[in-house]
Amino acid sequence: MNDMRTVCRLSIPMLFDVPDASLDDAGVDGAGNLFVSDGSNGRVYKITPDNQFDVVETIQSTGPEERESSLSIAVAPDSSFCLSDAWRDIVVRYGPRGEYLGELPIEGLLTICRGPECLYALCCVDGEERIGIYDEFGFLAETLPAPARYTSRLAPGIVSMDSDPDGNVYLCYGMPPYRIWKVNSDGCQMWSQDMDYPDDAVLIADIAIDREAGALWALLACKKSGRQVLDAFSLEGEFLGSYAVPHSEALYGAICSAGNSEFYLLDTGAGPTSGEVLRILKDN
Repeated sequence: MNDMRTVCRLSIPMLFDVPDASLDDAGVDGAGNLFVSDGSNGRVYKITPDNQFDVVETIQSTGPEERESSLSIAVAPDSSFCLSDAWRDIVVRYGPRGEYLGELPIEGLLTICRGPECLYALCCVDGEERIGIYDEFGFLAETLPAPARYTSRLAPGIVSMDSDPDGNVYLCYGMPPYRIWKVNSDGCQMWSQDMDYPDDAVLIADIAIDREAGALWALLACKKSGRQVLDAFSLEGEFLGSYAVPHSEALYGAICSAGNSEFYLLDTGAGPTSGEVLRILKDN
């Protein structure tokens, strides 16, 4: 098992003066600014590389009263971003300064990610999963077939998707068995990783593409040991190794690449001690 070390540790509730935060997702723009979505407070937070902090946009939490929205975020290099609200089947679009640009209705919406000059949206329509490719104006340009989910009851918050610079999409559904799919116009390629932990003991919390290193990282939660692990793959599906997540009392549920083999991990739990952002670096 290889190690990663902590670069910095931040508390969203302390930085932005909120009683607690239930963080959902994160993305990084072309200047290295981190954008974090918080469905429980209906906010998007911005943290610059020199640790300047700002609330980019305050939005209404749009989920039903008995359940809060889980807001996945897709950040473009120019700092514009989109938020997916799976409870209302819409993607909300914002400009580089957080200005509202409109809503994009997508039936059966599950999650989104940013692609090269486009937006990918995973949805389920008539019992079939598909990935819609939307251009900069919000028009559907192409549809890719996606692998079927294990169960229709999977919550959108545990469905993960990311893309590489060549337009390949990588997808996982969180629950065991441990599988990741690579999707493009040629079809779906499945990766399966057994390693030394059984399928029923591993939850894939999130995946992220490190575009500079040309690698995919899978954030795992191992039920039996309680540990969290980062598994690395090449973009062709070759297993590259496992890395131990630095010890913390937090339970991380989302990962985002910061480039140069650095990553952000988000504490996606709820409660007064939740809302931590951890920046880690892979040791060479």
